[in-house]
Amino acid sequence: MARSKKKNDFFWVSFSDLMTTMFFVMLVLFVLTVVYLKLEQVKTVAKVEELEKIVQLEEQFKPLQQGGDFHYLKECKKFVAKDLMGKEIFEPDKTNILPEFREMTINVGKKLEDFLVKLEKKNPDFSYLLLIEGNMANTYDKRYSNNSKYGFKKSYERALEVYNLWVHNGIDFRKDNVEVIISGSGFNGLCREPIEENNKRFSIQIIPKVSNNI
Repeated sequence: MARSKKKNDFFWVSFSDLMTTMFFVMLVLFVLTVVYLKLEQVKTVAKVEELEKIVQLEEQFKPLQQGGDFHYLKECKKFVAKDLMGKEIFEPDKTNILPEFREMTINVGKKLEDFLVKLEKKNPDFSYLLLIEGNMANTYDKRYSNNSKYGFKKSYERALEVYNLWVHNGIDFRKDNVEVIISGSGFNGLCREPIEENNKRFSIQIIPKVSNNI
């Protein structure tokens, strides 16, 4: 009888220890779940705030669109200098900018620099990517394929020529919180003009980044 009572006491002690352990495990899991949900909530709020900032920033791009100096390609969010649209500003099959278009190109760079400086003052938490993209017009008989290496190389070199002209005339986007990317889409790319000759151009894209989170 005494032995049976001891076994019964041992069972309840073990059962109590098990329940205490289970309660502790459940408590830990509950705390971890609460912390995880709180972190996810904070992340969601932060993302919403960043999204709102970007939406507000897009409103601030309107002066560049409406200033009369740039034509805005809404479908791909690029800007093209109006004064240079439809004009062959480069020497045929070369990357040098023709003398009669150099001053126009410099003025485009100055206006772009002024806009970015004002934009940064309004949005100190932002940084920007400035994409300078060279574009090419194909021949009347479509001699070059859309993915022609010649087109990509030549359009890149022309975009680089534009950038170098700006730098040599004191236009330095990198002195502010702006990273510059030089690229060339050749005979390819989005938002090409239906009139092939009008693709003899370079285009600009400004990409905002919130803080260092994106």
